[in-house]
Amino acid sequence: MLMRMLARYAILLALLPSLLFAASTVQADTMDAVIDRGTLRIGIAEEDFLPWIGRDKAGKLLGFEVDVAHDLARVLGVRPEFVETPFGDLLNGLVAGRFDVVISAYSVTAERARLALFSVPYGQTDYYLLLDNNKLPKSASEGDYDVEGFKIGVIADTIGEAISARSFTKAEIVPFPDDEASRDALSKGEVGAIIAATPIPNFMMLAEPDRYAIGSEALFSSSEAVAVRPDSLRFVNFIDAWIEENQANGRLQAAREYWFDTLEWEQRLSKGDEPADQPAE
Repeated sequence: MLMRMLARYAILLALLPSLLFAASTVQADTMDAVIDRGTLRIGIAEEDFLPWIGRDKAGKLLGFEVDVAHDLARVLGVRPEFVETPFGDLLNGLVAGRFDVVISAYSVTAERARLALFSVPYGQTDYYLLLDNNKLPKSASEGDYDVEGFKIGVIADTIGEAISARSFTKAEIVPFPDDEASRDALSKGEVGAIIAATPIPNFMMLAEPDRYAIGSEALFSSSEAVAVRPDSLRFVNFIDAWIEENQANGRLQAAREYWFDTLEWEQRLSKGDEPADQPAE
């Protein structure tokens, strides 16, 4: 019996170097594969929601997320390859190996972290109650819009819908399938307010200052990060270092200021594009 156990231990010890090598190879696979292939496959939402993602006059992708992806590919010394995917399918596509990373205003959540690794955040988005002054009920006082009969639009199945249900117990929460539907409902007067992400409230108030107003402090915030597969520890460590470096040298801040504090980029858009209500979260 003792000899049999010793023989098993001897076999395990003999295999240990191979097992350790295999484990390190798995961890190195994603980044090494990207470099060997010469392309970084980026999962990005096919939906437009500017200033995060949109298209220029030639139909090419642009936006803050697109700039982030281009810069990551540049640092890796590879070409970016965008794999446009419905936002709701990005996590499944990542796990299935259809792309190497998700860079798409992708919020960090515990549920998503069950299937993916997240880098340190490279962005934060604050969400506000954006009011249509023409639709305010008489019973609403300044700063308190949780009144019966007041309709607040949200994007279905998002953080905003969950937070709104807890924050507004008297007002009617009206879910919409996407950003465009929410924005259209507000502009048509079908709802009196929507939950909107920075910088959209500022853009809309600039366009119609007498009509729109911010009706709250930030209701909540989300952090956006790069998502990779769970076996990509070495890769996510590299991405973390790249984010930290670019936060320190001001490169990420400069990109945020261009996309979120100005409208200089509007002249690059294809006809019909305009800022969306909020990122898809």
